[in-house]
Amino acid sequence: MKKKGMVLFLAFVLVLAAFTGCGGGGDEGEGTETEGTAAATVLTNGVIYTVEGDDWDQNAAQAMAVGEDGTILFVGSDEDAQAYIGDATEVVDLAGNTVLPGLIDSHNHPIGTALTELFEINLYYDFDREGSLATITSFVEENPDLDIYWGNGFNMGMVDAEGNPPNKTWIDEITDKPMVLISNDGHNTWLNTPALALFGIDASTPTPTGGNIHKDANGEPTGLLTDCGELITLSHEYTEEQLAEGTAWYLNVMREWGYTAISSAGVLDTGVNPYIFEELEDAGELTLRINYSYMMDPADYQAGLDTLDTWKAEIDSELMDITTAKFFADGVIEGVTGYLLEPYAEAAGMGSDYVSEPLWTEDVFKEAMVATLEKGYQIHVHSIGDAATRLTLDCIEYAQETVGEGDYRNVIAHLQLVDEADKPRFGELGIIANLQPFWHMKEPDWYTYVDELVLGAERAWTEYPVKSLMDNGAILTSSGDYPVSPTNDPFWAIESGLTRNLNNAEYYGVEDITDIDDPTWLLNPDERVDVKTMVEAYTINGAYQMFKDDQIGSLAVGKFADFIVIDQDIMQANPLDVDGTNVLATVLNGAVIYGGYQF
Repeated sequence: MKKKGMVLFLAFVLVLAAFTGCGGGGDEGEGTETEGTAAATVLTNGVIYTVEGDDWDQNAAQAMAVGEDGTILFVGSDEDAQAYIGDATEVVDLAGNTVLPGLIDSHNHPIGTALTELFEINLYYDFDREGSLATITSFVEENPDLDIYWGNGFNMGMVDAEGNPPNKTWIDEITDKPMVLISNDGHNTWLNTPALALFGIDASTPTPTGGNIHKDANGEPTGLLTDCGELITLSHEYTEEQLAEGTAWYLNVMREWGYTAISSAGVLDTGVNPYIFEELEDAGELTLRINYSYMMDPADYQAGLDTLDTWKAEIDSELMDITTAKFFADGVIEGVTGYLLEPYAEAAGMGSDYVSEPLWTEDVFKEAMVATLEKGYQIHVHSIGDAATRLTLDCIEYAQETVGEGDYRNVIAHLQLVDEADKPRFGELGIIANLQPFWHMKEPDWYTYVDELVLGAERAWTEYPVKSLMDNGAILTSSGDYPVSPTNDPFWAIESGLTRNLNNAEYYGVEDITDIDDPTWLLNPDERVDVKTMVEAYTINGAYQMFKDDQIGSLAVGKFADFIVIDQDIMQANPLDVDGTNVLATVLNGAVIYGGYQF
């Protein structure tokens, strides 16, 4: 019943147009029909990369046939595609444009930036202090009746004239009402003085395990907290109407970027749960395949597993599965809560021996992972520091050995620092390395003020390994950690994977580069990978992480017709031009959900 609803919805989204005959131009419907094989849609005259086989990048197809049930009937030449054209077949001339499988974001937080874009102080696009304060001031002036001001997206790389990070004094003069701002990484909270008072945070407040209450020389909180979520005892509550509007906004931008599937990495927005997406599917309005997850709490991981069990028992969906337990091993480098093997640099201001600490004790981490695998759920771990990654590998290894042989497909995400000795363990344990290539460069208004400062130049240069992990057997998947990367355009990420350099100068407000080796924003080019690797990370490998590689991730007969049409052949393009790729059409189950076939 749900699939029927989906088909009915998608059928009216866009009317397929620009139909021509196969092989360069006959009348509509021209060709040889083979009884029982006529397709609903046949696409011809394209550059179709199937991502099937080892040499798919060297052997593009020309045509593809899609059945009434939304699955692929044929991929091959224009000539052979004619056998699938019947009287009712819609024949689409791709006009030489490129087709890829639908893209898969393998670490995504629904519903992204939607609620901030629509209802809060939106700082995702302000990189410096002046721009951020101007945005905050404008929002307060336009919304004088709010009791608390909520916002998201501030940049931990912004500093004042003396090089100091965000401070309560910056925003105290804007309003005398409480203000709660979350950083773009989701780990840091910026409070004004009224908000500190509201939550009872002062010099005597104990620091949560793995967190950091930033303090001034007198021991007073500066208003900046890292990984101290338990101290924020209120959250922004949204109405059902706001959640519905935000979810629709989120699905729309995901379609525009070419995504047809995601692995959820935990939901950041209050009130968003899988039942919302189930209702959308019942209404024929869900346009993503979703593997849903729930965040595990070290204080009570069993409650998290119980929630997954409840969802799994109650959710009846063709597009959504309940599959994954999400863990946080540590915090983040920018808040000096990433767990390191060697101390932070002196400039971090935490003392000469400070390495932070993990969010889990080893015994409880192992216990929780064993329980997760025994229940049949996938482990997905946020790990930033090299010590956190070693701990995570140790615990996953223990859990897999304890539970016994299985198809686990466990995931470690982010991997900002990985010790050389630990890289081979990814291949040995079958670990998926989930990476965010958007960050794999010397990011403007960030790298110098954050990574290089607190890690030291030598260690920062080695951050975000990719090729070395792949060479050690890691399966690579890719994402933007949306909303951490608020413009979650996958082609920006693909470009950074190829170049380890600036991906979109206009977004950062800096001068563009014309040389892939321009040193200004270049980060360790030894970790570059090729475009084939990046496309696989966003397609077939993402499908593998979702346990759906037999259904999606490549264009093969019998798989769902999830694909995108783009306006340039990125397999042949200058790497520095890949970020300019535009999605012309996004297709799910054979039905257009964004754009159209008028080229």
